[in-house]
Amino acid sequence: MQTLIAMHVPVSLMVLATITGRGMMHIPADLRKRFGIRPGDKVELRPTREGILLERIPSLMEGFGKYPGIGKRIAIELLEEKKAELAREERALRAETERIRRSPRGENVRV
Repeated sequence: MQTLIAMHVPVSLMVLATITGRGMMHIPADLRKRFGIRPGDKVELRPTREGILLERIPSLMEGFGKYPGIGKRIAIELLEEKKAELAREERALRAETERIRRSPRGENVRV
């Protein structure tokens, strides 16, 4: 069975790729460079009638890049809010763990 990998922008040259036993595929360097795909990037694979559409997913900072200055500030604020939320959750978890650890063994412990 042949698999078609279609890129977002029309490509004039045809490239064959082999799928490994683990389901991995090598994307040639010239195509990665042309479409801005770097190590660690996420790509979306969507089935279409013609084959499989492969599209790079922009990072959070790139997505906000459409709004210079404001976008970066918003992204940083969102990340700081998320860090604070995770810290609050971690403190609550530690407090609950400590409460359970200190409770007498015969006592019912609400979990």
